[in-house]
Amino acid sequence: MKNIIKIFLSLAVIAFAGNVSAQNIKLAHIDIEELIRSMPEYDTATVKMQKIETDIRNEIDLLEVEFRKKLDDYQKNKDNLTDFVRAAREEELNSMYQRIGQYQQNAEETLGVEQQKLLIPIQEKATKAIDTVAKEQGITYVFHAQMLQYKALGTLDLLPSVKQHLGIKK
Repeated sequence: MKNIIKIFLSLAVIAFAGNVSAQNIKLAHIDIEELIRSMPEYDTATVKMQKIETDIRNEIDLLEVEFRKKLDDYQKNKDNLTDFVRAAREEELNSMYQRIGQYQQNAEETLGVEQQKLLIPIQEKATKAIDTVAKEQGITYVFHAQMLQYKALGTLDLLPSVKQHLGIKK
């Protein structure tokens, strides 16, 4: 009987302690993507990425125009070419086609690297601001709003506070 009472009292103390510590937990959520998209640095990075993409697209277009010209010329004149010249032109066309494909592949890789170079500092700044605001407001956990399955009305959305901390007005 004494053991049952001790167990019951122990469970009551644990439950009470759990309720006390649970009351100290403060939760918040934030849409990190929305925060990043609202940062001026993101707009600057987007403009730079669009410039790089445009430059790459223009270069690929020039290569493709040159390839099409050579292909059209070859197709118009192939019946008048000797076997040796025809083989040389076919080899040249195949080589050009492969170079265009390689250029496109390298361009995509370069674009990905450039995007990371531009976005990582923005993401780090956003994360640092979230951490700072959460600490200032005594928040224990901050969840990514896009990953939440459910959030009750009136839950703490940290986005406005972090935007204010970063001086973002939009």
